[in-house]
This record gives sequence, C-alpha cells and structure tokens, in this order.
Amino acid sequence: MNKPAQPLGRYLFYLAITVVPMLVGWGVHDVGGFFREPARAGYVGLAVLASLAVFVPRLHVQPFSKGSQVVGRGLLRAYMASGYVLVVLLPFADRRGLVTFTDWEALRMAGLALCVVGATIRVAGLWSLGRQFSGHATLQENHQLVQTGLYRHVRHPMYLGAVIATAGLVLVFRSRLVFPVLVWNLTFVLLRMGQEERLLGEHFGSEFESYCQRTWRLLPYVY
Repeated sequence: MNKPAQPLGRYLFYLAITVVPMLVGWGVHDVGGFFREPARAGYVGLAVLASLAVFVPRLHVQPFSKGSQVVGRGLLRAYMASGYVLVVLLPFADRRGLVTFTDWEALRMAGLALCVVGATIRVAGLWSLGRQFSGHATLQENHQLVQTGLYRHVRHPMYLGAVIATAGLVLVFRSRLVFPVLVWNLTFVLLRMGQEERLLGEHFGSEFESYCQRTWRLLPYVY
C-alpha cells in the first residue's frame, strides 16, 4: 500500500523559517552578497538537502505534535527563542564585522563541515524516529522505545547532532559567540535529556532501564 502524499508545503515552510531570518539579518537588499561567500551559500544548500532527506522518504514528521504527556515546555520556548535571535544576529554581525574572528575562509569551511556532520546525524535520527519525532518532550500515540539505527548505541543522537550543527553554524558566520552558544546548547541538552529520560523511564520501566545500561547517553565512549 502506498503512503499518502507528503505535505510539501509544510517542509517548504520549515525551510523558509530557517533561511529567511538569516537573509533578513544580513540585509534583504544585498542577498547576492550573502550568497557570494561559499560557506554561507553552502549552509543554505545543506538546509535544502536536509529538508529533501525528510520529504523524499515520506517520514511524515510533525515537529511540534503533542502526545498524551508533554514536559519542559518553558525550556523549549526559551531554546527556540534564542535560536531565532541567533539566526538573525549571526549574519547581521558577520556583514558588519561585529564580534567576529578574522575573515579566515578555513574557519568558515570548518563550520560548514560541522554543519554537515550535525545535519547528517539529525536526519539519521529522524529516519529512525519517523512519526514519533516531536520538538516537544512527549509520548505519542502507541509510542515505542526506538532502539534501531543510531539509537542502538546512543540514546539522544539528535541532540548530539544539534550541538555539532549549531557550533558549525556560528563558525560559518565567523562569530566569536561560538563558546557561549556552545555552553547554552549543552545546558539545554543536559536539561532536556533529563526530562525525556524521566518521562520514558516512567512509561517503559525496566525496558528503558535495560536500554540505558547498554547505550551511551550522548557521545559514544565518552558520555
């Protein structure tokens, strides 16, 4: 049986709210200037490819779906608000040379490489979670404890991907904010993992405890 058609408009919308704030921060009257820098143009291309990687396999991801139980809404709102400020601020500062490293192309390209690694991890996580993925820490209808793909080894691979990709994004725009942004991202991730694991532990009980014993929390062989 064929899966129903994908809501293309949804993915175009999510792509737009990722890219458009950057162009606004840079200056919409100079879009050409934004894309003349290879790493910035490469980041936008990566965002398009990542969206297609979700759309083409028909994953039917609903990033903000709420299941039977939701925890940590305030933390998520704070993280999302800071993210939108960041994607406007970074190109604004880059164009004007504010709080930036010396315009060293290798630094930007290193940032783009981190974005590729982080996005790849996140897309692989989405392929494993499918409909169960949500930006909220929640339990979906008929929720299953996913233990396939990257989840065979790491309990929170998508958070790992987010930390890597965000650090890369800051470097793409040669910003010295990379260190405080990294600290904030790690703080959010640690708090968020605690919320999710408490929720899953209460729901799955001994099955989740056994899963925790044989997997790494965030980074294999480290944590």
